[in-house]
Amino acid sequence: MDGGNEQRATIKFCLEACLSATETLVLVQKAYGNEALNRSNAFRWYSRFRDGREMVEDDERGGRTDELKKAQKD
Repeated sequence: MDGGNEQRATIKFCLEACLSATETLVLVQKAYGNEALNRSNAFRWYSRFRDGREMVEDDERGGRTDELKKAQKD
């Protein structure tokens, strides 16, 4: 699990532990310091989990794949 997924799992845990979004942000900032998600992203993920999202992983995004980008450089 990378750092982002780990922080999202922490946010999900805090929600399930009935902490507010603000309390969750403070906890994440204490735990992860300079690597913590910023306020807007922490609140966005808190809202997603409150609305029923289960997965902590990012959604698939469109665009070029890394392999395609590398092939175009060559």
